Amino acid sequence: MLNIYRIHVFFILAVLFLQSTKLIAQNNTSYQFWPEIDFTSKPFNKSTIGIDIYANRESYAENTSMFGYQSGMGGKIWFNHYFKSKVKTSAFFEPIYNKANHESGHSNTMEYRIAIQNVYYAPFKRWTLQNRIRIEDRIIENSSGDFVNTVRPRYLIKSIIGINKKVLIQGALYLLASNEIMFNTGSSVTGYHIFDRNLSQIGLGYCITDYINLEAQYAYTIRLGASGNYSTIEALAVTLSFNNIFSVEYFKGYFHKDKTD
Repeated sequence: MLNIYRIHVFFILAVLFLQSTKLIAQNNTSYQFWPEIDFTSKPFNKSTIGIDIYANRESYAENTSMFGYQSGMGGKIWFNHYFKSKVKTSAFFEPIYNKANHESGHSNTMEYRIAIQNVYYAPFKRWTLQNRIRIEDRIIENSSGDFVNTVRPRYLIKSIIGINKKVLIQGALYLLASNEIMFNTGSSVTGYHIFDRNLSQIGLGYCITDYINLEAQYAYTIRLGASGNYSTIEALAVTLSFNNIFSVEYFKGYFHKDKTD
């Protein structure tokens, strides 16, 4: 297990280093704030339903603060199913309202995403490794008001490491680290290159109760725009999650069997 842990940490650090050195001479960086609140239902037939809501803020030329203006809002409606205890298959629908800042001259636009994904869990005592594969169908409104379509395959590798407890129960503090690479099948809005963006995140999480989690992460994104120019995003991502919002006791018995501190 220790060797796998070292490999994953090295992988995350290597990606962060390569991204920073590639873009060190570039100044096209925006700063963003990503607040999100998530709700997940109690399990039924090894399935759950979830709703995520978010409203992002972003810097602009006259205001470099990550809280500069509200750049977008949206949400996801999820259906999740556990075919096996360590494999979760999910599908979601996500409408997104993108708001242009007053300096850009662009109009506000909509985007709709339909996606399916698999998450594979590999638990090791205090540490869990996740591998996620997602396919997104993006339906994006362009500046003319027409909608164009592109497909975005994504792969994420993520570590969750318990700091003061072996499992994520009330009072647990844990470390998160992840890297995700996204590809692009091409459109007039996203460009016709294969690479879309790479997102690295690292941060801490805390279990307020067995069913309510708060996470704060630093996120660094390198993206390739439609014109072929690279840019970066530095963001603070804060997520508050409510699990099993209808039946706490049922949720505890289903997901936390035989767990100890």
